[in-house]
Amino acid sequence: MTAGVYRGAFVLALLVGLALLGLQLKWVLLQLFAAAIVAAGMAPVVRRSTDVPQPWLGNRRPPKGLVVALIYAMVGLVVLVLGTILLQVVLVQGGLLLERVPAFALAVQDWYAGLSRRSPLLAQLNLFDLLGGVSGLTGWATGVLRQVLNVATVLLALFGGALNVLFVLFMALYLTVDGATMRDYLLVFLPRDRQAQARRVLTDISLRLGHWVVGELTLCLIVGVAAGIGFALLGVPGAALLGVVWAVAELIPGIGPFVAAAPSIALGFVGGPSTGIIATIFTFLFSQVENNILVPRVMGHAVKLNPLVVLLALLVGNELLGLAGALFAIPLAAAAAVIVDELRRERLIQLEAASLVPTQTRDGSQPEQSAAVIG
Repeated sequence: MTAGVYRGAFVLALLVGLALLGLQLKWVLLQLFAAAIVAAGMAPVVRRSTDVPQPWLGNRRPPKGLVVALIYAMVGLVVLVLGTILLQVVLVQGGLLLERVPAFALAVQDWYAGLSRRSPLLAQLNLFDLLGGVSGLTGWATGVLRQVLNVATVLLALFGGALNVLFVLFMALYLTVDGATMRDYLLVFLPRDRQAQARRVLTDISLRLGHWVVGELTLCLIVGVAAGIGFALLGVPGAALLGVVWAVAELIPGIGPFVAAAPSIALGFVGGPSTGIIATIFTFLFSQVENNILVPRVMGHAVKLNPLVVLLALLVGNELLGLAGALFAIPLAAAAAVIVDELRRERLIQLEAASLVPTQTRDGSQPEQSAAVIG
């Protein structure tokens, strides 16, 4: 009894220690989890590329390491090219917006003056005097845009983000090449009768994470195309750019629509006050549809989760770890769902086995079956 108590206390202390260590290393663990997600998304491509014999190799299968290196190099090149194009387009469109700010402010002033002539109440309010006049509004907007478009700030942020992306990609590369070996090495520490079950769970988690990557890319494509077409129909300048911005912002759960809303509304008002108002309404409605309908439906189908579970996972992840928690909430929920499904399956097997074992009476004899059972 004493040994059992000591053993239980040791296990509890070990779990608490691991939890505290995990909190201290949460960002490292999140980067490792991100690498696992990338590796899971790459796994089907690598598997198809290495399982098929190639004629140029004498009908032999290509080396896995070479295939993985080429695939990751191509992915890195595509990301670099797309990032460069996006940055260039943002800077060009931002500069154009910066040039149009004074003219836009004057247009707003004329628009307000026209309304004031038709409404004595607005004329008495003298709104632009309360705001410091059109020159103050123009100076404020210009200063904000210049700060946002500061090249040094943008480059510094991109450099830090690029380092994190490269670190994750390198970890993902190693996981893709040696993931199975590392998994088998760690499974040795489990009891022999649990190793097959753990291997099955890890395989299912990898498949779910791969499906999450596909679902996320599908969602980015849907949102980007829909936003670009919508803003183009409304006559908003730079509609194609806004489509790209919405597609990229979709990768940021929760606050992604708010990030994409700022340039959408700004470019809408560049097209005129009425276009700006319509663009604002469209942005609000589109973000609501995206957050509450598209994301739960598409991601729930991809990772086999109920849409309500997807929404709750996003809320809990954002509450616990902020933006990073929201970013990894759905894949973590998918991994947890695999574990819960396995525990439920095991429990159902135990209950079924218990129902097949006849219950003994107090004197040790088997109970007599009823006439209904005998039939």
